[in-house]
Amino acid sequence: MWLILTILRHLQRKVNLYKRLSIIILVIAFFLGNYQICNYFYPLNDDESIRNWWFLKVDIYALIIAMLFILAAQKRTSNAKVRLIEKLIVNIGIGFTMSNFIDKRILGTREYTVSDIAMVVVVVLVSYYDFKKLNKIAKYHNG
Repeated sequence: MWLILTILRHLQRKVNLYKRLSIIILVIAFFLGNYQICNYFYPLNDDESIRNWWFLKVDIYALIIAMLFILAAQKRTSNAKVRLIEKLIVNIGIGFTMSNFIDKRILGTREYTVSDIAMVVVVVLVSYYDFKKLNKIAKYHNG
């Protein structure tokens, strides 16, 4: 019995350690996949499907906002590695959001093009560079 309780406490600590990270990944996944989710459930065949498509899209964005509020209420971990990974994933999410805005509003592109691949590569490279830089600073301060 003692062993089971010890294992459960350990698992609970690990789950709490990665809770913020899990929510961040879910937010990014829903943001990136909202068109595909809407198209899967409501293909744009008729007026009713189009109306339901937009209702689902609004619901997905409401879910994203709710998850962001939950994320804001979560306590940050004291584990430096997990915080660095959170920073990396948040940077990637911000980069994807900005590239989506640039693509749709500034360039006027409505579908997936070759420029999207370039934006994804740039976002991942810049986020990785920032991660490495912060990791080096953290190692320097921790000794």
